[in-house]
Amino acid sequence: MIIDIHYHYIRLSANEESAHRVMSDLLEDAQRTGFNKPTEGFIPVLRDMIDDPECDKLVKRMGENGIDMTAICYVDNYDNGSANERIMNSNELCARAAAKHPEKLISMAGIDPRRPDAPALLRRCLTEFKMKGLKWHPDDGYYPNSKEAYAMLGVLNEFGYPLLTHCSPLPKSRAKFALPIHLDDVAKDFPNLEIIAAHMGNLWWHDWLALAQYKKNISGDLAMWQITATAKPTLFRRYLREILDNIGPHQIIWSTDGPIFEPLVSNREFISIMKGLTVKDADGIVFTQAEVDAMLGGNAARIFKLKK
Repeated sequence: MIIDIHYHYIRLSANEESAHRVMSDLLEDAQRTGFNKPTEGFIPVLRDMIDDPECDKLVKRMGENGIDMTAICYVDNYDNGSANERIMNSNELCARAAAKHPEKLISMAGIDPRRPDAPALLRRCLTEFKMKGLKWHPDDGYYPNSKEAYAMLGVLNEFGYPLLTHCSPLPKSRAKFALPIHLDDVAKDFPNLEIIAAHMGNLWWHDWLALAQYKKNISGDLAMWQITATAKPTLFRRYLREILDNIGPHQIIWSTDGPIFEPLVSNREFISIMKGLTVKDADGIVFTQAEVDAMLGGNAARIFKLKK
């Protein structure tokens, strides 16, 4: 079973400007990593992927790429000035898309904890919209262990659903809020809450790993790592092997951060790289089938309580 637990339900008009805005940050990160594929023609592809309000195109691509289940998530940034009504409408549309494809999609709510009545809004997403978790971006300007965040986490913990929290620097974000260390309080104070640190901290992965070795309710996902896996495969294998050698395979979850990265590295290619980890390369690094299976879907199925 292959599960992608990090796919963005993007409520942007599928125009040239919005696609360029999304792609610009992506290309900056790709260039840093040494990604050397030609990027011409990526904008139209991304525009087409964004233009998918009911996720029909996503489900079609999932079938083509061998992905069994995807968690689609909406992200809210209170600084953008959107009213509660508009944010809840977007969450409802995300939930409706998942409900249209119940065998393929689950939805995660996006509510910024700084928003007035945020806990009540989240509760509505989980009860009325039947969403199955929370996705947020602390790098927008808040700490995941703040008083406002804890009010949200209390609701999430009550339902037994996971938190997917951004945990990585980004070109235009406030990185200090997304440092892995802030998740230490969350894991300690909510020991039954499944916390997924998106990107495993990216270049902060050692800091994330230091927490995950003792806080077993902190997992990390591989979103954004497809760029490194493609551009620097030996480095990817070495980093991943070191992580598994320290904490085992049960806290690492495959994901894509789609649709943002799909124009650069197809999900089919990323899955192929993961499956190929069982073959000993010239670097001598090798992974077991059980490790790969856990990362590709087993861990996500456990966290989201899905039938395998």
